[in-house]
Amino acid sequence: MRVEMFRSLWGVDAPMDVVLPVFAAQGYRGIEVGALLDGTEQRALRMLLEQHRLDYVAMVFSQGESVSEHLDSVRMQIEGALECGARQITLHGWRDSSHFDDGCRFIEGVLKLEQSYNIRCGHETHRGRLLFNPWTTAAYLSRYPDMHICADLSHWACVAERLLADCEEIIAQVAARTIHLHARVGHSQGPQVIDPRMPRYAQEVSAHEHWWRMIYLATQARSESTLTVTAEYGPPPYQAVDPITNEPYHPLADIIEWQHQRIRELFA
Repeated sequence: MRVEMFRSLWGVDAPMDVVLPVFAAQGYRGIEVGALLDGTEQRALRMLLEQHRLDYVAMVFSQGESVSEHLDSVRMQIEGALECGARQITLHGWRDSSHFDDGCRFIEGVLKLEQSYNIRCGHETHRGRLLFNPWTTAAYLSRYPDMHICADLSHWACVAERLLADCEEIIAQVAARTIHLHARVGHSQGPQVIDPRMPRYAQEVSAHEHWWRMIYLATQARSESTLTVTAEYGPPPYQAVDPITNEPYHPLADIIEWQHQRIRELFA
């Protein structure tokens, strides 16, 4: 099974025609960025992706007041993503304050969209969204064996304020459904450590790498040909900054590249 590395464009300020050849030269399989709805932008992105032989994982952010409005927004963004040749979807879906039945309606709607458009949507385990904690997620996974996950367990470490030693069984359930991994190290007080290379975060790095290994082995056990991975570290204010200079302690691009190399070594 291959591990294919994707580069997030979160925090990248340079134009795509400048950064995409750089990422291709660095060995990335593709990019991960939000779905585009403008036809001119869609055509430009598709041309650049084809030119540099890069794949595309599209991020979709549901929005609206009702479940039906959120699903309509997902549908429109999926259509935009497909115009750019997206191979799969990372979905920030619905809301954390959902009644369980409304969450079920949302998941069922997404499953129908997956079938209609023949593309897999990974519900991200993200704060503020439907799968914001382990226990809610476990309830939905039990009801919907066909739902897919984008695993970003840094959020759960923050929400639960611990390294989830008591959630091993739930993480195993998540691993069995994961189609995309966001490899970012979080901690009990936030979803992103200052720098995972710092010795002070050795325990957090070890815990996250254990979870990522579980996901890798579960993906392999399903006889999948690939596991896609993005080291999704974010810029300020997500990234910690010096309170005097307001500058990040370490360059974001260096952290991302280190994390991707670490993943390559972990799954070599």
